[in-house]
Amino acid sequence: MSSTRIEQLIDTVQAAFDRRPTDIEAGLDVEDAALLQLRKACRLLAGAEALQQASYYTLVIEASFVAIERTVEFRLLERGTMQPDDLPGTHPGVYREAAAAGVFGESMAADLADLWRDHRAKTYYQDGLASAARAEAMYELATEIHTYVTGRSRQGHECICGKTV
Repeated sequence: MSSTRIEQLIDTVQAAFDRRPTDIEAGLDVEDAALLQLRKACRLLAGAEALQQASYYTLVIEASFVAIERTVEFRLLERGTMQPDDLPGTHPGVYREAAAAGVFGESMAADLADLWRDHRAKTYYQDGLASAARAEAMYELATEIHTYVTGRSRQGHECICGKTV
């Protein structure tokens, strides 16, 4: 593949993002920004669960970290604490905002920021070892935070496909 081909593909992808999509993923075409983040979190957790069964542990870890952030963003938006354009641009920023809004305590926010900083990057760049135990622990944490922050388990509330699951 040449750099010319890559440049063409970049242009193609940019054009795809510039156009309003017509065949979007079912259930994500919502006017409510909070509900959109909630559905993204649920789909990330559902995907992580499927990937765990396929032994794609690196992806489970990544999806679990992102699911935590989307869940927290749901609560910040749902409470009106933040607007969609004001969501934090950094991973630790999401946790700081959650603590400031009372979603959870500052100690938990600091622990989550440390976990992200110390172990998410390590999985990719330092030891490179995403194991079943690490993926399962991360998925369990993400699921528990989802339940804690939303007050409901993923089962029994509207989020995966726009219908109760």
